[in-house]
Amino acid sequence: IIAGGGNTSVKLGERMWIKASGHSLATIGPEGFLELRMPEVLGILARKDWSADRDEREAQIVRVLLNARVNPPSPNVRPSVESTLHALMPQAFVLHTHGELANGVTCSRKGEAAFRRLPLPRKVRAVWIPYVDPGMPLAQALAKALKGYQAKHGVPANTVFMGKHGILVAADEAAEADSLMQACDETIRGELRRGARKRRTEIQVVDRDLEAAVVPALRSLLPDPTWLVRRIEEPALDALLSKDLASRAALLPDQVVYCGTFPLWVPRPRSLEPEVVRAAAGEALQRFVEKHARAPQVYLIENLGAYAGGATEKDLRNTSEMFASAMRMTVNTRPFGGPNPLTKREYAFIDTWNVEQYRRGLAAGKSATGRAQGKVALITGAGQGVGKEIAEGLAEEGARLVLVDLNSATLNETVREINARHGAGRAVAVQANVAMEEDQRAAARLAVRTFGGLDIAIANAGILKAYKVTQFPAEAWRSIIDVNLVGAFLLAKVAAEVMQYQRSGDIIQINSKSGKSGSKYNSAYAASKFGGIGLVQSLALDLIEDGIRVNAICPGNFLDLPLWSAPGGLFDQYRAKYDNATREEVRRIYESKVPMGRGCRVSDVVRAILYILEQDYETGQAYNVTGGQEMR
Repeated sequence: IIAGGGNTSVKLGERMWIKASGHSLATIGPEGFLELRMPEVLGILARKDWSADRDEREAQIVRVLLNARVNPPSPNVRPSVESTLHALMPQAFVLHTHGELANGVTCSRKGEAAFRRLPLPRKVRAVWIPYVDPGMPLAQALAKALKGYQAKHGVPANTVFMGKHGILVAADEAAEADSLMQACDETIRGELRRGARKRRTEIQVVDRDLEAAVVPALRSLLPDPTWLVRRIEEPALDALLSKDLASRAALLPDQVVYCGTFPLWVPRPRSLEPEVVRAAAGEALQRFVEKHARAPQVYLIENLGAYAGGATEKDLRNTSEMFASAMRMTVNTRPFGGPNPLTKREYAFIDTWNVEQYRRGLAAGKSATGRAQGKVALITGAGQGVGKEIAEGLAEEGARLVLVDLNSATLNETVREINARHGAGRAVAVQANVAMEEDQRAAARLAVRTFGGLDIAIANAGILKAYKVTQFPAEAWRSIIDVNLVGAFLLAKVAAEVMQYQRSGDIIQINSKSGKSGSKYNSAYAASKFGGIGLVQSLALDLIEDGIRVNAICPGNFLDLPLWSAPGGLFDQYRAKYDNATREEVRRIYESKVPMGRGCRVSDVVRAILYILEQDYETGQAYNVTGGQEMR
């Protein structure tokens, strides 16, 4: 069941319960059915006073269906547009699906001839309806076909093959309806086995360098550059990928609704230079929009694969699953003459039909809102502490997250919590050592592979060890530089490798007030943070030509976080600085240094991040978030 497609109903006397629009056939429960007075539904076919205007006529029919409801749960819940089809079948239980096996026949060039030859079991009493527009035309065609079958055979048909529209079965017992559907599937499966030619299946190896260039460039050029873009993993599609596929119209109405009529073809760029990649993607997109007057939802990228786009995870899933399903149907049409796409008149009807526009709206996911809506953020050191709270704060503001930490246990728990609160797929985890370039590059590539690009890179991972210089182990000193400074450099490098193709992005280093003022017993930490500000200023000059801004945030002391407050934390480590003062005395000493009288909170830092994201004219800055403790 793709995108909730298909329908089902049950009749009892003169009442019919049918799936309401907006409910998925795969997961429907009792609350998803609407009760209708069947004589009023069937009366739609008897009326002769409908408007000649298509949209006005469909609005009139919708009003009749709304008036036929019995005790609807809300005024706006619509019965299925296929209610008339179900009412026409005399049997109690009706099931309509867009199955890939049946559509191998119904969406093929020789579909009707293939249907006539199918060795269906005797219990399957089937009729064929050539493609007609859904709604009233399809209901009228079904009524005629059912009447003809009854007159010829003396018994009612119980199965309907509908050109480019799937299969419908009906029986007086639910189990028998299932049995009819399975019998049709098994028969077609046997025909496919007999008609199949042996084909070598090659495993598609994705060129991740090409993907990390073309996909972010394409996403940034879409009308909404915060869309998700993700590869459609489907072997049948990999085998079919070609420029010709991009010129072939959709196979069936659901493909038009969820994927658009045509996919975009993006030729492989001559090189991976950013301007060359952006030109190839931009020119292809411009040609598509000029020709079709709409943005594409599926992107066929030469030598790479097919990608789907959508505003939400649900939209992306619907598009991806529907296009993959249509490609499997395409393969299934081969024994029956090959695919028979919708004609221009047919897909134009679907694309502008107000009923399908309504259904498309119901199927759409709900977009996150906030000041970081749709942006993809990579955050290092995100398994706990400051990084975790930054991730939670950006998730609240609508961001999508790639979270990096060396501690997989805390990292996975953070991702689980964020996804539980904000929806599956909002955050993904990467266990990585930030001092290792390939680990960081893998995280940036995962952002592209999962979400389609990278908009924000936050270098938060850091360690702190306090020693007097004469007692500072050299290896410990180097490890702090490796994580705090080298790690920030590596994140900026791998993030810029992606962002240069977008000509946009924000790299933000979580620095410290210790990056502006020396700190007793913290020579390594202060050196890493002073160096971090120099790094930010230098990278800002390097990367502004690529549209990438680089800034730092210098927080004050997070006195309420475990780094300070946990046993063995800085309140304990710093007692020696102050003549063996108590933990409480150390806290008061540090609070007294802040004009605003308290330690820094991560929420203060999140607000600073959001401020940076909203600026168009600032780069190379180191923003103090210290309550006035640091003013340089």
